[in-house]
Amino acid sequence: MLSLLIVLVLTWNFYIGYSRGIILQSFYVLGALLSLLVANRFYIGLAHKLTLWIPYSNPVEGTSVFFFKSVDIFVLDKVYYAGLAFFIIFLLGYALSRFLGIFVHFLLLDYFDNQWTKCLSGGLALLVSLLFLNMLLSIFATVPMPFLQHYLHSSFLARLVIEHLPPLTIIIQKLWIQAII
Repeated sequence: MLSLLIVLVLTWNFYIGYSRGIILQSFYVLGALLSLLVANRFYIGLAHKLTLWIPYSNPVEGTSVFFFKSVDIFVLDKVYYAGLAFFIIFLLGYALSRFLGIFVHFLLLDYFDNQWTKCLSGGLALLVSLLFLNMLLSIFATVPMPFLQHYLHSSFLARLVIEHLPPLTIIIQKLWIQAII
């Protein structure tokens, strides 16, 4: 079921990017990249504050996780809060770029719209949505609840997005795990 939802989200985002055009979609990709940089700069301070406000499911005896096996299960809460803080800051930055994209949308830049650039803009939208899915599913993968772990592990596409998207997985490993632990 989760794999079907992921396919639907990716298909919808490709269609939206295809219809936006290359200029607007490039602006959104640039906004996502800038949001990544801003989130990278400020997420650690927010992660420490989130520990006081947002609860985390502590692991019980015998609990195992399918993802982030290199991290001790009793330290996964730090990865969770780092990921959540990173995602919140990224989301706020991306929302700001989407708001500014409203004004880019009013520019008359239709002469760049042909079949090739529309497919390219659909691909760019697909990359941005994969970035969102990777962060969101990785945050869920740090929660040591057996039901959630089995649900994520049973979905082929969720496992693929969490573990096997080389640039995004490496970024998450470096920022959320190596920088925190």
